[in-house]
Amino acid sequence: MKTKLLLIAVIAVFLTQLSCADKKKMVLQTHKEAVDTLSTGSNDTLVKFADIDIHKLLDTSDLSRMFCNYDSLGAYDNRFDGFFGEDHYRIQFYFSSVKRDSINHLVYHIEGKSKFKENIAPFNGKIVFENAKSFTDPKINLAEWKYDNGDSLKGIYSLVGRLILEEDKKLGHAGVFSGDFRMEFANMAKSDKFLWFYSPSIGSKGAGFASAGTWQQYGKAIAKPFIFGRDIFMFANNILADFSYGERDIQINEKYVHLGWDNYWEQDEWWVETKTKI
Repeated sequence: MKTKLLLIAVIAVFLTQLSCADKKKMVLQTHKEAVDTLSTGSNDTLVKFADIDIHKLLDTSDLSRMFCNYDSLGAYDNRFDGFFGEDHYRIQFYFSSVKRDSINHLVYHIEGKSKFKENIAPFNGKIVFENAKSFTDPKINLAEWKYDNGDSLKGIYSLVGRLILEEDKKLGHAGVFSGDFRMEFANMAKSDKFLWFYSPSIGSKGAGFASAGTWQQYGKAIAKPFIFGRDIFMFANNILADFSYGERDIQINEKYVHLGWDNYWEQDEWWVETKTKI
């Protein structure tokens, strides 16, 4: 419980969990300041990896709740932003269900929806993990993860795999997203595991998890690049120069607002099929 409270205080979330009736401006934060807070100040920037048995790791670690919050008040935790096409227009993904395969624990089945401009498409897909490594980051102060109750950081892991999301073929604008998938997570000795946002030089670049690849429209030669992540603000400025400013109170550069970011602060539950008017 103490770990969860610390994470809430230190790890900035994508979106504030608010009801659909509350139309106040949301406060978005990133994890960049938390990275600085936990830093040892070491000049050594080389993250050290060690090969581990991915089956042993994932047979004992169900990661599904890192991708999908089943708490009814946490719907916004399941919405992820990204960039789509050569102009890097905004795209959104919503994971309504993520379940580990009952037989092959390297596979996670996903249900959800994508939204690009005014096009919304249900999809089914999966994440298939292929490689796992444990790692140590000399920039991280491990003393920050030791508590009076004896709990401490047990291990930090980097996973690499592939993602495929197949949109509803009945829709004329639908296709298939396929690409790589990278994530980092940590295990505590006594409490819950959690996404790791504190090593921006590897894997997901500090986004927790991220996927990059190509969307291919059904029956056509149209193919477009995509990238999305749990916290895209960790790497967005590497895609669009000066995309955002600030660390705690994020502001999106006005020159990019026309690329779908004009309503970023609004509580648009676009994934809900029938909205209740209050």
